[in-house]
Amino acid sequence: MNRLRRRRGTSVAPPVTLPDDDDLLSEILLRLPPRPSSLPRASLVCKRWRRLVTDPAFHRRFRARHRNPPLIGVFEDYLGYPFFRSVLDPPDLIPRERFRLRLAEDEGGQWRFYGCRHGRVLLFNRAKNEILVWVPDTGDHRRVAVPPEIDGKEKIIWNGAVLSAANADDGFSSCPFKVVLVGVAGNNTQMFACVYCSESGKWSDLISVAAPFLVFFFRDPGILVGHALYWMASGDHGSTILQFDLDDQTPAVIEWPSDSDPNCYTQTWLTEGDCLRVATFSRGSLQMWERKVCSEGVAKWVLQKTYELKNVLNPEIRLNVEYVTKLGYAQDIKVMFVWAAHSVFMLQLDSLQAKKVWESCVIAPIHPYAILSKEGKKSEASPDNILLVNEMLAV
Repeated sequence: MNRLRRRRGTSVAPPVTLPDDDDLLSEILLRLPPRPSSLPRASLVCKRWRRLVTDPAFHRRFRARHRNPPLIGVFEDYLGYPFFRSVLDPPDLIPRERFRLRLAEDEGGQWRFYGCRHGRVLLFNRAKNEILVWVPDTGDHRRVAVPPEIDGKEKIIWNGAVLSAANADDGFSSCPFKVVLVGVAGNNTQMFACVYCSESGKWSDLISVAAPFLVFFFRDPGILVGHALYWMASGDHGSTILQFDLDDQTPAVIEWPSDSDPNCYTQTWLTEGDCLRVATFSRGSLQMWERKVCSEGVAKWVLQKTYELKNVLNPEIRLNVEYVTKLGYAQDIKVMFVWAAHSVFMLQLDSLQAKKVWESCVIAPIHPYAILSKEGKKSEASPDNILLVNEMLAV
């Protein structure tokens, strides 16, 4: 005899829906990763989402939550031609053509790359004795003639830096910026600096400081630490550091760590407390130096750590550690770009983990680029800005 079992009636729960609350939805959208595609793709979901992610107040909160700007790519300085290369994977990969400086291509590779900061690129044309400040994500650019007293003979420009004024918006019309150029004079016995201010449209007078030895050139782009810029200068007796205080516009010379290799590949970077640190990268080892003030009130270099790269790097670099060459440095995220074994790697200095990003037989300087900046302030969001990023990403 078959027994029929009666099944209890079950009620299907209605689907859970989010409350119709803009504040709650904004909190969810704030937690999107700070990748270039996140907000543009969110803006395509519906009109409500688009309204929220293009609100200026939302963008201020989004920047505050994600402090460091994402590194979207690098500019390779190859024979005077700046080529953009994305370091992100789809859907965040930005095509090279989106950041193409046709002006430099049309003028035959005469532009020397001096670095990127606050979403801007600084280049120098030695033949025309002028600088170019370029915003790749908008295409805006400004050409400025260098002071005539810098003639390229008695006074020679070797490097520079561009930075936004504090609490300024993006774009040349509303965002003041400064350019600092550094070079050598007096038959290589002096180092000088001069400052261009976009608000006044004028250059400052040349400010000089005596070099500790004959200085021939400045190696690597300038590094911003607190309210000062730093460059490594090389000459007939090794290396030294030129410091330029942005507040009172005065240069100073800082000695190089005496126990380090003067011919090493180096870079300074910002750490907690605005301390000046130097990484010496040479002959298969990585040394971390920090400048500290001792009890006598004298600043000295102190060796913090030494790493044998063959013991800490991943196998792709380990076998070729003696042939590692530094190409560039992303200060905000402490990532060094290095070349080894016909490939370019991203080396994270905190973890000493390396990631292969592309293969290359060419050893060319690399300048990391981020659209948003930690110090500089991006223009407030608008539908036009969202569409711009959508176009760059080809969403």
